[in-house]
Amino acid sequence: MLYDLSGVTDALLGVVSTAWPTAALWTELGLTGPSFTPTYTGLAPDAIRDASGAQLSLFMYHVELNNAQEAMFWEPQMEGAALAPTSYMPLALNLYYLLSAYCEGNYAEEQQAMSIAMRLFHATPIISSDTTATPAWQVNLTMERRSYDELSLLWQATTAPLRLGVVYRAAVVFVTPETPPSAPPDVSTVTVQVNSTDTVTVT
Repeated sequence: MLYDLSGVTDALLGVVSTAWPTAALWTELGLTGPSFTPTYTGLAPDAIRDASGAQLSLFMYHVELNNAQEAMFWEPQMEGAALAPTSYMPLALNLYYLLSAYCEGNYAEEQQAMSIAMRLFHATPIISSDTTATPAWQVNLTMERRSYDELSLLWQATTAPLRLGVVYRAAVVFVTPETPPSAPPDVSTVTVQVNSTDTVTVT
C-alpha cells in the first residue's frame, strides 16, 4: 500500500533513468555509452512541448477502480460476514500511463528513447518500491492495447501534436486507508465503590 500515487510514477521513471547509461541499445549501436540522455518527466506531453532536447514523458492520464479487488471486497458482505467500513478498506486502483518521447528535429532519438523504455518495462514487469519506503508496495506493469482512434482522442485531449506513444497499466495499487479508531475498553464488568468498606460489581 502507499500514500502517494506519484511514488509509482517516480519508480517507473527511475527504472529507465537508472538503466539508461548501460542500456543494451548502446552496445548494439557500437557505442560505449549513451549518445544522449532525455529529460524524464511525469508531466503531460503538452506541458513540455516547448522544452529543448530529447524528452521522455510518462504521464498518468487515468485512474480507475480495480474490479477484481472490488468484487473481493463485496463477497464477504454478501455472505453475511462482518467487514470493516469502506473508509477503512484499502482503495484498489489501476493507473494508466501514456509513455511518449519527443525531440525536435531528431526522430532517431525519439524512437531510441521509446525503444529503451519499452524494453526495460518488458524486462521489469513487476515494479517494487524503494527498500526504505514505508509502507512498501509492488505493482504489475503491462502494455495496453489501444486503437488508433482511442490514442488520437487522447492526444487531442492533451492539445499536443500527435507523437509516438504507448499506454501502460500499473496494477494493483493499494492506497492506504484511514486508520480505524482504537477499540473501546471492555466495560462488561464494572466494580463500583459504594462506601469506604463495600463494593458492588455490576455486569
